[in-house]
Amino acid sequence: MNRLTSLLVAGLLGTLAVLVVDSRLDASADLGEGAGDRVLAAVEGLRDDSVHVDAASRTMLDEEGEQAIAEALAERDLPVYVLVWQDSWFAGYDHYLQAAEQVLAHLDEPAALVLWQGPDHSTTQVTEGYRLTEYEPDYLGDPALRIPEWFAQLPEEPLERLGDEYGGPVGGFFLGLFLGLAVLLVVWVLIGIVRLATGRRFRNLPART
Repeated sequence: MNRLTSLLVAGLLGTLAVLVVDSRLDASADLGEGAGDRVLAAVEGLRDDSVHVDAASRTMLDEEGEQAIAEALAERDLPVYVLVWQDSWFAGYDHYLQAAEQVLAHLDEPAALVLWQGPDHSTTQVTEGYRLTEYEPDYLGDPALRIPEWFAQLPEEPLERLGDEYGGPVGGFFLGLFLGLAVLLVVWVLIGIVRLATGRRFRNLPART
């Protein structure tokens, strides 16, 4: 296999790899499908004042604390929602991160979701295709105090849209070329190992005359 052929094969293999990754991302884009009743009820609650406390989790955040968080959000007009509930393995999702993604998929705008389940199982997730311009908050302590403190540190535009993951067509081509060359290298090494195991030379060089 000459160098030109190797480059063409590498580009083809890499392009296929990029397409596979894209297809997996597209397949997971509609995260809202299959959301359970708990997630859907939370979405409806969040649309009211951007804060929702599950009925069974009121001991985690009382009404006064919920009001403080809602007022802090309204004052800044931030694209942030706060959902408070206890973690559950039997609520229509495999992990609480998946629950956060489902909630965000049902909201009508790019947003950040603070899913507070206690200091050890809480997270901040953002709508797919965006990222936070600041680090995630530290949830240790009283959420009625710590969450508004984090709001105060956020810039006016806390969400930043992600660019093309592969840097456009040119970036995608070179990424594909890199992945393809990596595949070819692995295949070449494996063939060499098989040749050595059968008593031949590592490289298939032409016989000298």
